[in-house]
Amino acid sequence: MASVDGASVPPNVQAKVNGIVEQDAAKGRVPVHTFDPDASPESKAADAGKQKQNLGIERDDVKTGAKEMAIDTGKTKPSILPTITIEDVDKAGGRTNGQAHQQPPETPTSPTWPASPTSPTLPDGPEPPGAMPSVPAPEIPDWYKVGWRDVSGIDRQKVAEGEEKDKELLGLFLSEQFYGEWYHNAALVVVAVLITHFLTRFHFGFGWIFIILAFCNTYYSTSMVRTRRRARDDIQRELVKTRLDAEHEIESADWLNNFLDRFWLIYEPVLSRTIVASVEQVLSQSCPPFLDSLRLSTFTLGTKAPRVDKVKTFPRTEDDVVLMEWWFSFTPNDVSELTEKQKLNKVNPKIILNVRVGKGLASAAMPILLEDMMFSGHMKIRMKLMTNFPHVQLVDLSFMEKPVFDYVLKPIGGETFGFDIGNIPGLSAFIRDTVHSVLSPMMYEPNVFTLNLEQMLSGEPIDTAIGVLQVTVQGARDLKGSKLGGGRPDPFVSFSINERQELARTKWKHNTSNPTWMETKFILINSLTENLLFKVWDYNDHRANTELGFANFDLSVLEADATQENIEAPILKDGKERGTIRFDVNFYPVLKPELDVSGVEVIPDTKVGIVRLTVHQAKDLDSSKSMAGDLNPFVKLFTSSAKHPMHVTRKVKHTNNPVWEDSTEFLCTDKASSVIIAKVIDDRDFLKDPVVGYMSIRLTDLLKAKSTGKDWWPLSGARSGKIRITADWKPLNMAGSLHGADQYVPPIGVVRLWIQRATDVKNVEATLGGKSDPYVRVQINNVTEGRTEVVNNNLNPEWDQIIYIPVHSLKETMLLECMDYQHLTKDRSLGYTELKVADLAAPNQAESSEFLYVSTGKREAQEPLKLGHGTFKGKLHYVAEFVPAYAVRGIGFDSAPTELEQAAERTGAVSPDSEEGGTVHGDTDSEDEGAVPDGLTVASPVGENDGANGQLAHRKTKSTDTTASARTTGTTGTTGTTATAEEKRPEEQGIEMSKEELLKHQAGIVIFNVISGQLHKKARLEVLLDDAYWPAFSTVRARSTNANWEYIGEGVVKELDFSRVWLRLNEADEGDKDDIVAEWKGDAKAFLEKTLDGPQEFTLVDPDDEDKKSTVKIEARYLPVPIKLEARESVNNQGLLRVDLLDGRNIHGIDRGGKSDPFVVFNLNGQRVYKSQTKKKTLTPEWNEEFVVQVPSRAASDFTLEVFDWNQIEQAKSLGACKVDLENIEPFTAVERSLPLSSAKHGDKGEIRLRLLFTPEIIVKSRKNTSTFSTAGRAMTQFGHLPVGAGKGVIHGVTGVFKRRNSSGSESSSDDRRELPAGVVAKPIDYAVEGGGAAFPASASASNGNNAEPGTLRVVVKDAKDLSTADIKPYVVVRVGDKEQKTRHAHKTATPEWNESFAFSAAPATQPKLWAWVYDHKTLGKDKLLGSAEVEIWQQLTPGEAVPARDLTIELREGQGLLHLRLEYDPDTPLSTKNSRASLHSLSGEKPPPISPSRFSLSRRRGADKDD
Repeated sequence: MASVDGASVPPNVQAKVNGIVEQDAAKGRVPVHTFDPDASPESKAADAGKQKQNLGIERDDVKTGAKEMAIDTGKTKPSILPTITIEDVDKAGGRTNGQAHQQPPETPTSPTWPASPTSPTLPDGPEPPGAMPSVPAPEIPDWYKVGWRDVSGIDRQKVAEGEEKDKELLGLFLSEQFYGEWYHNAALVVVAVLITHFLTRFHFGFGWIFIILAFCNTYYSTSMVRTRRRARDDIQRELVKTRLDAEHEIESADWLNNFLDRFWLIYEPVLSRTIVASVEQVLSQSCPPFLDSLRLSTFTLGTKAPRVDKVKTFPRTEDDVVLMEWWFSFTPNDVSELTEKQKLNKVNPKIILNVRVGKGLASAAMPILLEDMMFSGHMKIRMKLMTNFPHVQLVDLSFMEKPVFDYVLKPIGGETFGFDIGNIPGLSAFIRDTVHSVLSPMMYEPNVFTLNLEQMLSGEPIDTAIGVLQVTVQGARDLKGSKLGGGRPDPFVSFSINERQELARTKWKHNTSNPTWMETKFILINSLTENLLFKVWDYNDHRANTELGFANFDLSVLEADATQENIEAPILKDGKERGTIRFDVNFYPVLKPELDVSGVEVIPDTKVGIVRLTVHQAKDLDSSKSMAGDLNPFVKLFTSSAKHPMHVTRKVKHTNNPVWEDSTEFLCTDKASSVIIAKVIDDRDFLKDPVVGYMSIRLTDLLKAKSTGKDWWPLSGARSGKIRITADWKPLNMAGSLHGADQYVPPIGVVRLWIQRATDVKNVEATLGGKSDPYVRVQINNVTEGRTEVVNNNLNPEWDQIIYIPVHSLKETMLLECMDYQHLTKDRSLGYTELKVADLAAPNQAESSEFLYVSTGKREAQEPLKLGHGTFKGKLHYVAEFVPAYAVRGIGFDSAPTELEQAAERTGAVSPDSEEGGTVHGDTDSEDEGAVPDGLTVASPVGENDGANGQLAHRKTKSTDTTASARTTGTTGTTGTTATAEEKRPEEQGIEMSKEELLKHQAGIVIFNVISGQLHKKARLEVLLDDAYWPAFSTVRARSTNANWEYIGEGVVKELDFSRVWLRLNEADEGDKDDIVAEWKGDAKAFLEKTLDGPQEFTLVDPDDEDKKSTVKIEARYLPVPIKLEARESVNNQGLLRVDLLDGRNIHGIDRGGKSDPFVVFNLNGQRVYKSQTKKKTLTPEWNEEFVVQVPSRAASDFTLEVFDWNQIEQAKSLGACKVDLENIEPFTAVERSLPLSSAKHGDKGEIRLRLLFTPEIIVKSRKNTSTFSTAGRAMTQFGHLPVGAGKGVIHGVTGVFKRRNSSGSESSSDDRRELPAGVVAKPIDYAVEGGGAAFPASASASNGNNAEPGTLRVVVKDAKDLSTADIKPYVVVRVGDKEQKTRHAHKTATPEWNESFAFSAAPATQPKLWAWVYDHKTLGKDKLLGSAEVEIWQQLTPGEAVPARDLTIELREGQGLLHLRLEYDPDTPLSTKNSRASLHSLSGEKPPPISPSRFSLSRRRGADKDD
């Protein structure tokens, strides 16, 4: 009976304990151990170590989860479940050896040194030979020596006393003190004397003596170099301590080395085991046929860790760049810093590769030993940081000097009789030079080796292509031949990246020193940090080709400009110039995926792209053609137009279920017609390799199957078999590949969307205390077709806006997505809903009609906004209606060949010199094993577990089959993925319309074909229509300044006679903050009259520098649509309203004297737009002031005026108000009205006389950084030019879009002032309508231009609007040059008025800018900055003008609000003769006569309408 501490344990209790132990062991969660209660703690720890699990590197396919895992202890005997045994302590000592628990012998393993994963454990009993193992065989056998613990034998049993370990040969005869380098040197002398004596005795010549001396010299020099290197390392290590004190920029890394010394002992066995596990697979797959096997039987990196000698950092770099230099070494033979105990257990690096020659029993193993490796180097490391994990995007590695390495390699004889090949004369230096020649172009200074960690950790393959390089070799000149007898060479050119594998080669030209090739090659590249190498060769028929020289091209220049033409590079050899080569290089990058509404990346659907094919595996291959019953299969991949395979997989031996996992990439010029052919071939050594199965499939079917997860395909031409192949598509940024002419489908009509409002939308800015800035965008096929305006800070926005969306098919679905506008970052989704075109339209059943489709009626909807994952937030209210387009023929563009197809045609043409020549055949050229019949063999995949008998989803191909996928798309622009055979197309049933008939229709769809351009900056072209609030469409960013887009986009115009077309080059990416670098604007009708006849060029001018110009070639089509506009949609409903405030009569008097001090405030849609001057002590004031305001909608406007009595102390009191009706005003006709005033307090008394002139015009709007837009309700009291920089900030001004060209096509101009910067609105001052004064009188010398002498600049600080809050006391500080002036602070208000004037001394050459700061006055604390502004003075004022003066409305930075200033300049009066400060009302002067605008010509700046 068991007992514990002397107390007996009842049998039933022992049984219960055993039951609990068995239950715990059965769960398999943790191992259950058995311990001897009398054993020491060290013995118990050793017992536990035996059952320790492996570190998880043995099997890559093991996944976590509720699965029982077997613990592999390295034994073939079945594992016995350990249990806990409760024993009687008193009786345990009396048991026999057979009954007592056997304690393993103690080992010197310390707790910090874990037991070796491969250390063998002693079996409990003998096993019979050939017994079947009950557990899976370990990936690394037990007899392998992996890691320093196994090699050192530290875990082996201690030798019993009196026994001797096995000694080496020298150890049997020499004691410790007689063993060392002196013996080797002495032995070398003795051996050399004996051998030379033998050679002399038998009369050998002096040649043999020199050979022996060479061997001895090499051995002696090698050993001395190693000895001196170790001594030098010891000396340098001591000297570096004092040197580091003197060089402050270099620091030691002792802390890191201290850590590595301890960590290496733990990590080295794991690292060695990982390396062996991965290398074993490579060796087994790469074993040559004449060898039986390749095995790494011993692998260790030793007990001494790598060392970082010193580190140098460079702090003066960019914020996201870390630059360092590291000196590191791996010198395992250095024992200077080891303790005596570490020296005793030291293990040097050692690798033994067992090469087994022969087959079966007739085989023998040859060990190849590599030991005593040493390495040291000096490397520069550059890390580019990023915000996402792992926070290091790129790592650039470069050796500053050649690294030093050494080793001992014994290919024959192993450890006992091995001979170091380093002792062979010249071989060591040859290997060293070869390594340097390979690494030098890769990572020796100045070359760098780049690791893209972001790409490596993203899951994409490391070797994936980032784009296509199109290289056109034009020719070479003045080539110098190298033939022995003279003569001219037969040159050809080969291409490679960094002198690695040859990628392509041209044809050779016969007997010429000035060859012309004109051949184009396409190369897939995965990095732009490398060099493209052109090697020029002399072709030889029956011997090796002779290299004539090489030329380099740095691919990094393609990042700045992707098109490099007519490059001439010298051809160099041995440092001498051997001729020149001329070539063109074009780079086509891969387009980035776009995020759809659910946040999933969507790949753009293009015609041209890169295909990545992966051959995974095959199953149940037909082995009937093999006598042995198993195959050696590999796969060859072809395209339908290629004779030679584009890729060949590796060969897998002796299996009918091979696994390849092999990938390749190729360039596809037409995705729709591409066919992939795969042949599975059996490799036979001496016989012809037969085809055991093949498949032919469309590329589109492969791509579709990848998305469904079914990727097994049956093989034809075989009794059984199936293969797993997948394809990935990467679109290219190439002209015509995205929205090209051959993909375009004309619209069938437009959908009229009346976006009314949204309720309770998601607040994505709640964490910052704000609200969302919502707008609605409409997308079709992930392309934005229309957007509403932005409503700022509102969770229940009301847009009440009508937009028109072109649609092309009844199968299209419109995505209505509510977005939160962000000025600096990407907009965020607030929810979406879908609308199908089929719910709004239907085919027209009439036989002959102008319309092929008809509307099914209006659809009013209140759709919930879907957020994803089945959640909803908010509702969108809208009304949708389909409006059919006229069925007009010829709405399309002729599709030209793509750039790749054009290059291929040029390559196929005969060269101009047409010398005799031919193709250079490589070593890999071979004949085809077997032809595949034409046609497709498979169209749908099969399941992985389906029977692969050849009867599923495929058939045997007949010789009469044709390739159905080889159809080419038409060139009339009618083909596309959205059109179906059931739908009617205007090309078949449409009507003919001439250009004059088309342009008679006011509403329609303008179709733009943006062909190409010559740009001064790489940018994307945006096309805007009418109000220019959002772009109608945008092309992709140009790859170079020589842009080639071939991009088709659409836009809807509602009134052709009044519509505008805007062309802008935007350097920023779509969705980012706009960066406009050039622009053009013009009338839409004149634009169509030009472009309907063919492509036309338009000149875009940089708004900041008119010398920087770009040209764009565009062609257009016009498709009329009978849209019936509401009154509020018409141009007549919006425009500019000029208001002349004339006078007032019978104003109510509330002062003590019966008089009042009246002034008038005008409000439009709740926002104040103008405030008049105050007339003192009168009931019949005369103002004679005028202002201009933008009216977005006359029908929906609320335009009011209110008269106040000014009071110096109290708040102004209302004297009456009235509403001004704008709907009944006749455009272009001035009308005078007397409006009665009404007040709730004073009744109806008094009237105001106004003169109103309304000019219809499209109101241009733009989005602001406060997520708002400049509506017409803002105080636009200027009358100026069009904001051609719309989108950069607030509105710059407006212009008359109705201005007509003269007969010669030119436009009149009146002002050549440069465009205003973002956030600044300027107006020329009309002193005829300025109440109360003018600026300085004009002088005779005012037209002298820029004067170097300082004049007087008067700055009038008028007022501010829309400041951050009303609880402030704002004041303004104005600075010009080094002089500052400050206004008084206003009372608590968000719309302060100062009307204070300051004078400064200024001249164009000395004071270019004016600065203004708005502060909140604090009585006790520090004043708070509310915003700032910066004005280019001489951009606004021209000293040569008669009256240089401007009114400015400036958008405040670092805050919000608008500041209103007036600038006046007198160049002839110095500051000393004028007051530096004055009231606004004290300015006086003569009034020039007023100028009335004509119907079609408002005040315009010169050159504002230069079209081209």
